[in-house]
Amino acid sequence: MKTTAILFDLDGTLIDALPDLVEGVNALMRRYELAELSREQISEFIGKGARHLIERAFEARKKILSEEELDAMVEEYVAVMLANDGAHTRVFDGVPEAIEHLRARGIRVALVTNKVRVMTERVIERLGCAEWFDAVVCGDDTTCPKPAPDMLHLACRKLGVEASESVMVGDSRNDALAARAAGMRVYLVNTGYNEGEPIDRWARAQGFSTPFDSIYTLVTESVAP
Repeated sequence: MKTTAILFDLDGTLIDALPDLVEGVNALMRRYELAELSREQISEFIGKGARHLIERAFEARKKILSEEELDAMVEEYVAVMLANDGAHTRVFDGVPEAIEHLRARGIRVALVTNKVRVMTERVIERLGCAEWFDAVVCGDDTTCPKPAPDMLHLACRKLGVEASESVMVGDSRNDALAARAAGMRVYLVNTGYNEGEPIDRWARAQGFSTPFDSIYTLVTESVAP
């Protein structure tokens, strides 16, 4: 089947942002005199955007936030993350080469992440990868983020391509379910989080193909050989 565009998730797929996400969450825990959360706990909350992450983090410390409190906490979290400026975030090995491989074959590339735009733009600019993408769709660009298909449909419209000719690449159930709902092929990598459940096991149970160990292998062996 012809492939004209690849849509990539960000955290856990193209970049390892977990150290900074952990520090951002625990900065709030310290600020409000709550016990810090472990790296493993926080990794289970990643994938559905900052609002979900912060809500789950406070729930883990038995603190239920009102909608107004949650709004304020998300604003604080975003401010902390911007101040930290992705100090410990890195691009996974092989990703630049994979993007170059796609470009050489005329395949368009989009970023589709549940991360809010202000944080997304900051991190991809700091990492020097903003120019990789023909379109960027963020969690605050639609009312329904992944696993709903809305963001994927928006990315296809921005690229001027059909979903049937596009591929979603991600690290979690949110990416896989969004792609399925959008009528799009999907490939997964096991470099991310998937809310604490091994993506290999989940993918098999849900009828998805076996996840790859790296973006470079996925791209060069399956998406665009």
